Amino acid sequence: MTNINSQLQLISEGIRNCSYQNTYKMSWLRAIIECLLEGKNREKEIALEDIAVNMFKHYWNQTIFFDLEQGQNINKKPLIVQLVKEQIEFYQKRYNKNKPEYFTKVQNKISIDINKMIKIIKTDVSKRLQNDMDIYSLNLGENKLFLHNPTLLISNSDLLLELISYRWTQILETFNSSPKIANKVKGTDRENIKRKSLTQFHKYLDLENPEKVCFLTNAKIEEGELSVHHVIPWSYLYSDDLWNLVYSKKTANSKQSNKLPSKELILKLEKRNSDLLNCMKTNLTRHKQTAELERAIQSDYVQKFWIGCKG
Repeated sequence: MTNINSQLQLISEGIRNCSYQNTYKMSWLRAIIECLLEGKNREKEIALEDIAVNMFKHYWNQTIFFDLEQGQNINKKPLIVQLVKEQIEFYQKRYNKNKPEYFTKVQNKISIDINKMIKIIKTDVSKRLQNDMDIYSLNLGENKLFLHNPTLLISNSDLLLELISYRWTQILETFNSSPKIANKVKGTDRENIKRKSLTQFHKYLDLENPEKVCFLTNAKIEEGELSVHHVIPWSYLYSDDLWNLVYSKKTANSKQSNKLPSKELILKLEKRNSDLLNCMKTNLTRHKQTAELERAIQSDYVQKFWIGCKG
């Protein structure tokens, strides 16, 4: 038991204290544990191809939903992220879809360059994590990994995956200014991200914009074309907040998508919020949304989150 505890402690310390220039090590270790839990490999032997697919999945989900920076240099993204972004662009153009989808739903619609993936992980991660924790040996000629104690990883998988997610979040926080990174990591890991209906906000937006004029085009929205748009992208905020929601045409909403709003739109949103608050104080004096909108204006959320999004 003492030996098992010491091995587990060594792995835990390796996760908490490993050096990093990107998030590869966390993805690599998570992929190894996932391969064991999937049961597709022999107990001690894992093919690098299987690890590569799981790593691609991690970066696909985090990138297509939230476009998180995974490395120190924003001008030179990690090579795996570059491959993922190429396939995201291919998928969106080929199927004309801007709505993010989990890797498991599109796996058969994209093409992973496995040879490139294996080359990257053999060069940039496999030996580096091996130095942090002695839990496997490598046969790079046959593209295989051999675990010393797979039972230890399987029996403690819940604990280790939680620790990996926590450490991954810590690393991402050094590369990103976006809020709710822990929730974003958890949501993509568990594939339980669900967009809520925004119709609940109509009754508030109607107070300031009863004619339903598009915030983006200034044109009256035709019947069947009404949508609610996040001015500062949802992928950045990971939140639905009245101070950031406006009416727009569906086509304009789709065209703007997750693009960074211009300064003109930000100034327009600030004025809209001021006008909306006046309407709500008249009609919904003691309402929770009125208080939240007032707090957002007083705290200058629009400017703060816009600056953070630009960063």
